[in-house]
Amino acid sequence: MILKALGITALLGLTSFGLLGKFEQTMVYPLDPTEVSPANAGVPQMQAIRFDSGKETLVLWVAKPAAGKPVILYFHGNAGNLANRAPRFASFEKRGFGVVAMAYRGSSGSTGKPSQRGILRDAINVYQALPDLVGPAPVILYGESLGTGVAVLTADSPELANTQPAAMVLEAPYTSIPDVTRRIYPKLKPLLFLMKNRWPSIRHIGNLHVPLLILHGTDDPLIPIEMGREIFDASPATDKTFFAVQGAGHNNVWQTDAKVALYAFLNRF
Repeated sequence: MILKALGITALLGLTSFGLLGKFEQTMVYPLDPTEVSPANAGVPQMQAIRFDSGKETLVLWVAKPAAGKPVILYFHGNAGNLANRAPRFASFEKRGFGVVAMAYRGSSGSTGKPSQRGILRDAINVYQALPDLVGPAPVILYGESLGTGVAVLTADSPELANTQPAAMVLEAPYTSIPDVTRRIYPKLKPLLFLMKNRWPSIRHIGNLHVPLLILHGTDDPLIPIEMGREIFDASPATDKTFFAVQGAGHNNVWQTDAKVALYAFLNRF
């Protein structure tokens, strides 16, 4: 989940930058550092590689695409690690899609401490290295929960202005981390200006014209579906689809009807 145990802040009544900073780091990035091999996670067809991203070394799970298929650059949510997404990666690979799944700093064996600035730098570096990792192929960005902000800000980075993705999928997107916090715990509003990890997707989505699919559970208790609709409405893409997954919460969006819509979209590229 994207902001684990946010109520702790309200109970403690945090009023200083230092305490809020420690809380923010722990709650926005409760990442699992455990490294699991793709084989042990049930996807032996993927390869784990070490990727030099400047100061840090990232773990990437990589599967090359079949001929004529795109590669999915996958940015996961903040709970668990890459191994928790193994069934998804296997499903992509089974259909011929390439996959490059990036473990954030401090997650799944990657070094370093996660931050918006660091993760975004890593995402751009990995994007630019995709031809070396999997060969030439159309790129589809897939963001899940926290990763939706990573996908949007990566696509809108100046470094990638001339190499835009072929499409983008956002699963349970949010407008910004402070917006999520404000809606769940309105008493924290006076402190939100101090947050460093903001991931302001709503400020960047308006610059992206690539085909877009949004999947969002109607009963998501963490990121309300209204936020997903705000992102959808702010997107200037002429080719965009919003798929509301009836009865789904935050962690069970991949239901049968959602997967049908997802693969119909991905197969176009």
